Amino acid sequence: MYDPVSIPPKLTRRRVLVALVIAGVALIGIVVTVLRTMPHPPPAEPLSLDQLGLMMNPDAAQTELMAAMVRARLAQSTATPSAPAASAPVCAPASTQYTWDSTQRENAKTIVQVGVVLGFPERGEIIALATAMQESDLYNLGYLGANNDHDSLGLFQQRPSMGWGTADQVTDPVYAATAFYLALQRIPGWDSMAVTVAAQSVQRSAFPDAYAKWEPDATSLAQEMRCSVL
Repeated sequence: MYDPVSIPPKLTRRRVLVALVIAGVALIGIVVTVLRTMPHPPPAEPLSLDQLGLMMNPDAAQTELMAAMVRARLAQSTATPSAPAASAPVCAPASTQYTWDSTQRENAKTIVQVGVVLGFPERGEIIALATAMQESDLYNLGYLGANNDHDSLGLFQQRPSMGWGTADQVTDPVYAATAFYLALQRIPGWDSMAVTVAAQSVQRSAFPDAYAKWEPDATSLAQEMRCSVL
């Protein structure tokens, strides 16, 4: 007696499709399992203010080039002053809450002059003056030893380590003001921002609202200085 020979079932299209579906589901399960068990890199840490500063600050070489052009324009206007017009306005001294000495006023004049040469509207100069008032009290500060904030220097307390330029450059008022204006220009919508918001967008200070109190004096000085330089 012979054992019966089993005849394999005839493959039908339906059975082939079912087999393919089962194989596909099994493959998907394997892939999902592998992906779940793979090590994942930790989430990227948010950028610090210093890292953002390196991305936003203008290139020092570009700033030096622009500052050289500004110096040339200022020297030209000093060498060949235009004849006073018969109807030239009388520039009244600014009415300010705080007292500004001759050194501070000269630095304020430089900041406004740079803004005018670069084609900034008065709003930009108000922001620049308010920033320098808060950062340096409108004094061109050198290294202050233990009282120095990191390596911050100059009118705008710009840091060489953050790409603003060399120590000699950021303590040159024309260069420092040029660097500030170039950085401000990179802020979308800066001219419609509150003064303190625009200033903070450039400076990234630990005290973002500190610039607001200087707006009235910055406005008065900007108007006086523009009257004398235009």
